[in-house]
Amino acid sequence: MKKVSLFLVVVLLMLSFAGCGSNGAETSAPANEAEGQAASESKEPVKVVFWTSMSGSLGDVQAEIIDDFNASQDEVFVEAAFQGNYYDMGAKLQAAVAAGEVPHIAQVEMGRLKFFDEAEALADMRPYIEAANIDLDDFVPGLMSFSYVDDRVISMPFNRSTPLFYYNKDHFREVGLDPERPPQTWDELEEYAAKLSIDGKRWGFGVPIDAWFYEAMIMQGDGRILNADETSIGFNNNTGTDPLYFWKKMVEQDYMKIPVGKEYNSFTLNRNDFSGEITSMIIDSTGALAGLTASSEFEIGAAFLPKNKRFGVPTGGANVVMMAGHNAEEEAAAWKFIEYLTSTEAVTKWAIGTGYIPARFSAVESDEFQSFLAGNPNAQVAIDQLEYADIPRPFNAMYNEIHGVAMMNAIQKCIIDEGYSPEQAVADIAKETEALLK
Repeated sequence: MKKVSLFLVVVLLMLSFAGCGSNGAETSAPANEAEGQAASESKEPVKVVFWTSMSGSLGDVQAEIIDDFNASQDEVFVEAAFQGNYYDMGAKLQAAVAAGEVPHIAQVEMGRLKFFDEAEALADMRPYIEAANIDLDDFVPGLMSFSYVDDRVISMPFNRSTPLFYYNKDHFREVGLDPERPPQTWDELEEYAAKLSIDGKRWGFGVPIDAWFYEAMIMQGDGRILNADETSIGFNNNTGTDPLYFWKKMVEQDYMKIPVGKEYNSFTLNRNDFSGEITSMIIDSTGALAGLTASSEFEIGAAFLPKNKRFGVPTGGANVVMMAGHNAEEEAAAWKFIEYLTSTEAVTKWAIGTGYIPARFSAVESDEFQSFLAGNPNAQVAIDQLEYADIPRPFNAMYNEIHGVAMMNAIQKCIIDEGYSPEQAVADIAKETEALLK
């Protein structure tokens, strides 16, 4: 795979300016400048293909950022190509790598990054970052943990999120709960859900049976996803079984609604249930904040996920990567867009328009974002909760299979199959994980 050195970047920059400088007598400069200007005007912009998983209102905000970039200069033209959800994107990108026909840039869910790096499919962005004097310390450290491999930078954070607790303040008032005091613990969540539920009409709580939310509950028990030497799971004990027992009890009591649907379809139904007042409290992504606020006709509250032993949340979402294998001109053009996409200006616009966490401190501290927070305090909750995203998710090439297959299948079976215990589910996850990590 082709990699571009800092030296090559400098050479390219020197060549790009060569047509505009004088090369000898002062009298020859106007002719040379005219020739350079004519060449520049006749040259077509370099086309960059960006594979994305953003659609709906999220896709609209992303499209605005791309349009802003395309209008800001005439050297690079970015064309977005929607590839479906993260599962679809992962499968299509894997096929593209195998066929040697990759896009220039792709939006890759963080759990898949190490896999594509080990396939030597990702270009190192560090030479470009250094040439542009970008301060990596301006990026939130917890969102950069899936960006580094040795001294290389394989990805940059873009649509990054954590789970967030949403609740209907009007429903709280209706049943005598304080709308400014959401549940702080698992026990309180059960208590509140009981008060908010109306038999056959409304459920107090809703959440997809998804590995991401299960991981959050493992972390709330102070558990780890993998053990220290990454040979098995780190929750083959009550930190793994307690969340499943809690969910099973809530479902049996009819306090918790399970949104059905494959993959991210259950997230969509979860949000629809909440906006439609079928559920009173849900857990979903911070990236749903803007959409839920716009689609709900009641006052929404946001809070940290309720704790068990401690508060805890995993980070999630996707990073942008520059795919290896393109020529130097196209790779430099791809970087130019990534630099814009991860700039303070674009990060601020993205965070305000979607609810995703701003990946740069300068974006958080900007006057524009601070003004937004003043009128949207729920967005501040998502930022504050990052303090408890201190237990990292595994940066392992097999993690996507562990998370998306072994874990997902077992926890879903456990909740819907009365004969399949939490102990059996965790044991099966451990067995499959050990086989994958051998």
